[in-house]
Amino acid sequence: MTLSACSHLHRPHPSAWHAHLPWRHAPAGAPPLVNELVVEAAAGAAVPALPQAWDRNALRVDMAALSGEGELSLRPLQGHGWPIRLEIGVQPGSFGHLEIRGEQRVILSVAATGAPGTLDVPQGTYAPATKELVIRYGP
Repeated sequence: MTLSACSHLHRPHPSAWHAHLPWRHAPAGAPPLVNELVVEAAAGAAVPALPQAWDRNALRVDMAALSGEGELSLRPLQGHGWPIRLEIGVQPGSFGHLEIRGEQRVILSVAATGAPGTLDVPQGTYAPATKELVIRYGP
């Protein structure tokens, strides 16, 4: 005589067990957008929408939607200071370099191909007393 009373119970595949483990979390979503810096375009140009989000203590300004060449300036909102660190999000191939002028002048190269990336603005490019950063992008 054999017992087959439990043969109708469904046993999940081992790969399905991972979804129920307590340390299994959904991937983090995009960080919330903030408005820490005022963006101004060169005279006569439309002001581009540059999403801003915090990545720990770095403010990421996303310039991935820009292409060609142009100039814009960034300055802190009234009553706010500069972030400790500043990052620029870029889309490879949309322009060749970024020139950032503040307390120092820095030129950052943008890759011609690849996945979207982030460029760190070097320490010393701006100081707490810096009024604005002028960013020129182009070939």
